[in-house]
Amino acid sequence: MRLTRKFAAVAGGIVLTGGLLVGGAGAASATQAAPQAASDCPAGWFCVWSGQNYTGHMQKVAGTNADLTQFSVFQDFQSWYNHGNSCDFKWYSATNYGGSSGVIPRGYKTYDSGHHYIKSNKWTNCS
Repeated sequence: MRLTRKFAAVAGGIVLTGGLLVGGAGAASATQAAPQAASDCPAGWFCVWSGQNYTGHMQKVAGTNADLTQFSVFQDFQSWYNHGNSCDFKWYSATNYGGSSGVIPRGYKTYDSGHHYIKSNKWTNCS
């Protein structure tokens, strides 16, 4: 597995709880422009960027997704932001909600020099 330990430690160590948001799946294709700020992530979405400091191609996802592997930026990113409206973002290192997992709280954003990936996701801890 390529999931870096740093991402697993940061995201997985923040919150480890279960739950699932019932709703439609949705993922948007990577943007062609190079976003320059975390604020480019629309409310209600989880966003990743290919580069550090929210640069490069952005990919966003809403809803529950059993397979994110067709979205290239989710397979190699360095910045992320959970701009969800009312839920934390639960990521998985394998498709169909398998492998290791962690939870990124609503409002949490960061970047680093590591290369990270997410294969599937759910939303959890919804208020």
